[in-house]
Amino acid sequence: MQKPTIILTPEKAAISATGNHINLLIRVQAPDLSADTPHKHTPKRLSMVVDRSGSMGGKPLAEALKCVSHIAKHLTSKDQMSLVVYDDNVDVMVPLTNLTSVNVIEDALKEVFEGGSTDLFAGWLEGAKQLEDGNEQSISRVLLLSDGQANRGETRQHKIEEHCKRWNSLGISTTTVGLGRHFNEDLMIAMANAGGGQQYYGQTAEDLFDSFDEELSLLQSMYLRKISLKLIPAPGVIIEVLSQIVKNDDGTYKMNDLAWGSESWIGVRLHLSPTAPGEIRDLLAVSIKGTFLEGVPLDMSGPMLQLPVVDDSAYFAMNSDELVVRRLLEVEFGKDSQELRHLAKQGNKTATYQKLAEMDQKFGEHAWLKAKLLQLHRLAEEDMEMMMKEASYSNIRMSRRLASKSEVLYSIDETNSEMPAFLRKKESEGRGRRHHD
Repeated sequence: MQKPTIILTPEKAAISATGNHINLLIRVQAPDLSADTPHKHTPKRLSMVVDRSGSMGGKPLAEALKCVSHIAKHLTSKDQMSLVVYDDNVDVMVPLTNLTSVNVIEDALKEVFEGGSTDLFAGWLEGAKQLEDGNEQSISRVLLLSDGQANRGETRQHKIEEHCKRWNSLGISTTTVGLGRHFNEDLMIAMANAGGGQQYYGQTAEDLFDSFDEELSLLQSMYLRKISLKLIPAPGVIIEVLSQIVKNDDGTYKMNDLAWGSESWIGVRLHLSPTAPGEIRDLLAVSIKGTFLEGVPLDMSGPMLQLPVVDDSAYFAMNSDELVVRRLLEVEFGKDSQELRHLAKQGNKTATYQKLAEMDQKFGEHAWLKAKLLQLHRLAEEDMEMMMKEASYSNIRMSRRLASKSEVLYSIDETNSEMPAFLRKKESEGRGRRHHD
């Protein structure tokens, strides 16, 4: 198996003798997928779970069913798919089956009508059970399409998260798709975080087609899964993790699944004790564990980060690494987006607009973040509820996005670019490219 590359990129090429701190990126890069790289189609086992409850009635349900049809048309006969629908009852419209024809899905969709209350947990759980008995050579994922307004059965978010986490440990992950204007983004994002999948939202199928293209292209390009990162500080070093990242029970950190030709990354800050100038100081060791798609485990260590120690005048005269500065601004933008949403949710419009103005000042020189801020401003004027959702999903994108190994500076919205969908930098997380099946 071709192993990934671990790269430690400090903001500056040295540390100050007086200590203080230094920021850095920890990057895990996948090899490029070349013509002679052994790579076969990875079977996908997808369980589509659709909320048909009364709150989904009308356009949200119609758009959800269009999304299921869209996905079915993009699978192959080597892939498997099931269709589960729920309100306060759960029905398996299509048990897990090889998708030799989309007709079986299309015919089942014609029989889906809006119903009663919302037992979201029961619907999701049946979707997960459809995927039992998979193996390490396939990808098993529940795709939940809902407004997340759970009001029957198990409704406690922390309990639902626990189940998503447990099923993910069994190899069955969860991606969530929030539909319409009133979906519960807290629950939908939490389920995806715990379930090891992605999270998307939109009001129309057209917006969500782009999200599903992203999901399918990511699944097909998968290189390494279940990646955990271990950070080992040298003496006199305290680690502060800047990125919003899940910490595992064993003290390691959960990184994104990695696609061919991409990198998963996090930002950290090392707080340092003083050191005499002229020395070369050990700072941080890093190791990762993961699983290749063939089921082969990976356990590897990266190089020890070592930097020279210089006096303050030399340190402050050094240039900062542009990539580190830019990525850490993204992390900070994500945190500010969450604060913005909190203020808006409290109904404090004055503080919300003050926060937007503050973010304009802080991130105005970062082209991508400036473009996203323009969208947040527009939504704040037109639809505060959707602004809160955009802020939440922007926070997720900033915190844990995959990046291209050869990423270029952002100059224009990449929604319609030809790069893999999971690498695009979009102005709005809730809108996709404008196209039709």
